Amino acid sequence: MVVDPNAMQPIQRFRIDWVLANDLALGPAPRADRHLKRLEAAGIGGVLSLCSEEEAQPLKGLADQFQCQRIVLPDHRSAEVLSLQQLKSSLLALSELRQQGPVFVHCVAAVERSPLICMAWLIQQQQLNPSEALDYLMQVHPGSNPLPRQYELLKHIQSVKEVAL
Repeated sequence: MVVDPNAMQPIQRFRIDWVLANDLALGPAPRADRHLKRLEAAGIGGVLSLCSEEEAQPLKGLADQFQCQRIVLPDHRSAEVLSLQQLKSSLLALSELRQQGPVFVHCVAAVERSPLICMAWLIQQQQLNPSEALDYLMQVHPGSNPLPRQYELLKHIQSVKEVAL
């Protein structure tokens, strides 16, 4: 991470980390046209945003180049607590977007929300348990750090899957 000496704020480097090669990727919110070009070059077909427009304004042309969905999820700054229904809605949106090709999932900094949704996807689709999903995400996307109360919801995704079997 680089610090802008004038603003003394960390500058988030835009990176694309593949969770499943050429299928599911995550990273921070795209904030510049060059980020859209990188997504396009990576073969991304859909973009799932998990933050509000106030947190990360969508770039002009984003919806022209990619299939996009936005599911606003609360993070550590919110008084609202993430619900199981919000988690399921995010997984449904991800499933719909995957029909268009590889999907890029993002929140503001790719620390809490986007790793959480990717972990839930791994539990649901790859039959990992929550601990395995977290370990894997931390390997492919260092800095993944969902909140404990968010992580607890993953146990419900797993139990729903097990009941369905």
